[in-house]
Amino acid sequence: MSGQNKQKEQRESEIFSPERYAKIGKTLDIEGEISGQENISIEGRFQGNISLDQNDVFIEHSATVKAEIHAKNVQIRGQVEGNIFAAEKVHIEKDGRMNGDIFASRISIDEGAQFKGSVKIDTPDSSSP
Repeated sequence: MSGQNKQKEQRESEIFSPERYAKIGKTLDIEGEISGQENISIEGRFQGNISLDQNDVFIEHSATVKAEIHAKNVQIRGQVEGNIFAAEKVHIEKDGRMNGDIFASRISIDEGAQFKGSVKIDTPDSSSP
């Protein structure tokens, strides 16, 4: 692996470092709206809306999320149903399942991930939906 690829991988792992997140635990089942100025990691079930435009959302393996998500970055290891609007990146890992549309500057989908929906790549000078 080249030095540049290694640095890129390290930056991405720092972006999606779940220990830096507020957590919704595995046993929690929440319905409503989340907004604020913190990164969040969801391990349980959540249904509603997530508005964290300047922050990151991390969907853990055990999570089931039915929501419209507005965030800076979104990483999916669990299950998401709903549309995602990300200012920067959406990453669906190999165990992740996503059903909905994605609007983001960048997207990556690992081999083995499940995705059903459409993708719109927004450039920095595009207007938000």
